[in-house]
Amino acid sequence: MNMKFGMDWQTCTLAFHILRMQRHVWRKLEVLSSTQQTLCIQKMMFERQGENDKALSAYINALLIEPNHVQCKILLGSLLTKMDPGMLPLAKALLSDALRIEPTNRVAWYHLGLVHRDDGRVADAADCFQAASMLEESDPIEKFSSIL
Repeated sequence: MNMKFGMDWQTCTLAFHILRMQRHVWRKLEVLSSTQQTLCIQKMMFERQGENDKALSAYINALLIEPNHVQCKILLGSLLTKMDPGMLPLAKALLSDALRIEPTNRVAWYHLGLVHRDDGRVADAADCFQAASMLEESDPIEKFSSIL
């Protein structure tokens, strides 16, 4: 036990790892409201567990709270593309809207390319993949906002 801080080494190590994970999550979520953070984590967990209906519901709830949330539009578009080929027009609309809000989002360009590919529009898909590739090359290693 370290008398100076009042906790043992294991507790310090655990606290350090928790803080490091929280920092990583905050960077990923880009400082969203607490409700939005909860929904974002919840929907990603549902999708990873294969519970697409619950993930879909969580994405829609998140968009009701913050209609212009780019990451949510991208993730919902991606999920719709995986779920049903009949949802490609809706996925395209969501991804196009995400790009209207944030035109330099390489992930949105990539997923829009997948939608075009699945819809048989190979030339449009190639253009989207090229845009995503060019944006990835110009991405900074760390976002400037995290430095400030």
